[in-house]
Amino acid sequence: MDMDEVIMNLEERIQFLVKQCEQLQYTNSKLKQNQAELTRERDSLLTKQKIAISQIESMVSRLKSIENLQ
Repeated sequence: MDMDEVIMNLEERIQFLVKQCEQLQYTNSKLKQNQAELTRERDSLLTKQKIAISQIESMVSRLKSIENLQ
């Protein structure tokens, strides 16, 4: 292998690594976006769950008060 071939091989490997790095950065960005979206969705679901629990507790309390009146 002469020096030109070595340099060409190195250039090809560098180009491959640069493309791989770009792909990984893109993938990482998408994963971060997905994670943020899932976090927002989880927070929304937790809020809805708290509201549902509160409503159920309120209904149970009203049922108990109705039961005590009878």
